[in-house]
Amino acid sequence: MDEATLRRLIAEGETATVEFKSSAARPIDIAQRMCGMANNRRGGLIIFGIEDATRAIVGIRNPSLTNDVVLRAARMVKPPISLEETSVQTWVLDGQTLVTVTVPPNTGRLYQYDGAFLVRRGTQTVPLTLDEIHAYLNAYGNSRWEIGVAPRATLEDIEVAAVERHLSFRAERSRERQRYVEPTDLLLSLEAAVDDPQSGRVRPTNAGLLMFGYDPQLQIPQSEVVCIKYADTLGVRSYVDRRNLRGTLPELVNQTSLFLKQFIRVGATIRGFFREDEPEYPYEALREAVVNAIVHRDYSRIGETVRVFMYEDRVEVRSPGGLLPGIALDDLVAMRVRSVPRNPVIAGYLRDIPGYMERIGSGIRFMVSEMRRMNLPEPEFTNHQDFVVTFRNGTGVEDLPGLNERQRIGMRIVREQGSINTPEYCAATGAPERTGLRDLQNLVEKGLLVVRGKKRGQRFFLT
Repeated sequence: MDEATLRRLIAEGETATVEFKSSAARPIDIAQRMCGMANNRRGGLIIFGIEDATRAIVGIRNPSLTNDVVLRAARMVKPPISLEETSVQTWVLDGQTLVTVTVPPNTGRLYQYDGAFLVRRGTQTVPLTLDEIHAYLNAYGNSRWEIGVAPRATLEDIEVAAVERHLSFRAERSRERQRYVEPTDLLLSLEAAVDDPQSGRVRPTNAGLLMFGYDPQLQIPQSEVVCIKYADTLGVRSYVDRRNLRGTLPELVNQTSLFLKQFIRVGATIRGFFREDEPEYPYEALREAVVNAIVHRDYSRIGETVRVFMYEDRVEVRSPGGLLPGIALDDLVAMRVRSVPRNPVIAGYLRDIPGYMERIGSGIRFMVSEMRRMNLPEPEFTNHQDFVVTFRNGTGVEDLPGLNERQRIGMRIVREQGSINTPEYCAATGAPERTGLRDLQNLVEKGLLVVRGKKRGQRFFLT
């Protein structure tokens, strides 16, 4: 980091990765901030000598004391945060002395301070929820679901022919090396099986059963994919088609893709002597969303499935489990942080097969560019209990009958900005507060919006 970069960061103010401190403060306070940043996939930067409210450069009197406070705070975090020699630097700007501390990006280790697992969200440092801690350990720790022993499964549940088909996609050198490996050792090397300490036998892993099992959903029912084609934009009328798809991971991707392709409407334009088909959605972008949902979902959430909903105006691909703790949605969409697979073994399986994971780390960019290419609205990404990708065909919900003009304005704002609260709605429509709240609640009752938060903190999001 050079001086120009430092000045730019100060001018931009505090963010999810930058915090200002006017003085060294207490080691307890600094340890909390460092812990929150250490659990962030982008890490963070603390700048001492900057006044938070005004961003004024006020400087610090004793850089050595600040350095000591930082080192003490890093040791107070469990496990201690490892700082390099260049992590703590002293600067002189406008005649004032500043100290910066660079907290390294998180690579999978979960940090805690004073018994709490903290993470940086926006400009606040908050504790992780129990669900988030579980998701973190499931993705990075020894309790990872995908390499756990599949319940009640034995090696007889693995289809040898499926393993051989998978190996046929691998490089010739890899196939030659594995030709002389015993079948059990081969499954162990693929992490499709493990030595079960309880039974003393080699048994399939969850990932192995999903990829190579005769009937994966028999023992892992949450791995099915539910696809529904609705006849309207709200999903309140009877559906046109519903399927609960079963099979191995590649079969699930293929079946879901065929379901989508069946219902994507295709128009045509005659250019010269040739007819050019114009589908309602870019098929490959939808398939990419399906692959990502199946690969990156949280399979440990019993009773929850990947769901694909087709409405008259949009397609939603819903994957159980939001982004991993420490990964912000804005950072992921803006490609400021690399995508981290929740299930790296499963991702590795599909990466070996052509046509499934061709765009590693760039799937979101691909979906956006495909929608732009067809002059359609960019896909919407939401991250709450589920990770949801929404593709719209250009037919706006604000065009639905039964909405007043204020509600149409509000729906357009939500589509453009992602959410709205009552004061924003009233400011945009000129409605009194009571009328505005009643309008928004009516949109919730119609199934067009969902509300999150309490009282004055409520915000309204698209369903």
